[in-house]
Amino acid sequence: NITYHFIGENKMWNTIQCAVQGKSHIKTGVPCQDKTYSLFLNGVKVIALADGAGSAKLSHYGAESSTKFICQELAENFDSYFLNEDGLSVKQLLIKKILEKLTEKSKTLECEIKDLASTLLVVAIKENNFIISHIGDGVIGYLKNDELKIASQPENGEFINTTVFTTSKDAIMTMKLIKGNLGDINGFILMSDGTEESLYNKKTKSLADVLKKIMNSSLILNTEILQEQLQYSFENVIREKTIDDCSIVILTKEDILFKGYKELSNIEKAKLLNINLQNKIPEKWLIKRYDNILNFLENKATLKEVAKYIYLKPKYLKKYLFKLQQLNFIERNGKLFKTILILEKNC
Repeated sequence: NITYHFIGENKMWNTIQCAVQGKSHIKTGVPCQDKTYSLFLNGVKVIALADGAGSAKLSHYGAESSTKFICQELAENFDSYFLNEDGLSVKQLLIKKILEKLTEKSKTLECEIKDLASTLLVVAIKENNFIISHIGDGVIGYLKNDELKIASQPENGEFINTTVFTTSKDAIMTMKLIKGNLGDINGFILMSDGTEESLYNKKTKSLADVLKKIMNSSLILNTEILQEQLQYSFENVIREKTIDDCSIVILTKEDILFKGYKELSNIEKAKLLNINLQNKIPEKWLIKRYDNILNFLENKATLKEVAKYIYLKPKYLKKYLFKLQQLNFIERNGKLFKTILILEKNC
């Protein structure tokens, strides 16, 4: 019930994403109607998310088609869309091409195009430029100067609890299109309305701080590990607060200055480990202790094995392991601990 798509690689941007089947759909046997997709092509990084209409029986196919199409389209034609100053013509062209794609899909599935209805959220980046497009509900956020901001809020339909879809007659009127320069923006977030229940405050129109923590963690943690943690969180926490499907895509710019924990100075390590500096000079023995723990745990080991290696009694070692777990620098699986912090970057 979880969908991941990783196409190509971009050393400048990291992507984590997931879509999980909601509790109501689990009960009724309806497939997850949320879909996410990401693509790196022609120097363009694109992420997309679509939430299939609950009233459309085949909307999961429409959501999948729409996310794949929009990523491919913007990757292949980014410059022409970005340089076109007529926003209405850009919207018209995108809607036209999306509907053409959905029409093809409807013929294949022998259904009506309205059966493929979904929302559609997308962010495309090339060099220092970005394009944002949003149809329907869901939220698009971004991280700038370590502060979470909202780029695009949900667009609801004419009636309560309704929204606009790619196939709606008024899609062109409510579709949002934003173009600009990245500047100090270091990341973007796309989320469906199911995820909003946990990570978006409708009253204050603000995003949950945990998202900033995840985005900052992506700079120093292995992407695969972070992906696994995101999946676990959505399956066991986020999904429990709603009956709807839940999906998210997080795109974060890499810190090119971070070469790995081992390359940091003692002062930088102390800041990363939240160690109070005495006269701005970290206690070398304490830094060395954390160094030894993290280095030894490149391979899985038990508490007793770590204690023996660093010559420290297990009862005293526990507080160090607990802190590293709280910082999300190591993970525990049963009795085994392992470092998930990037110690050295493979350049």
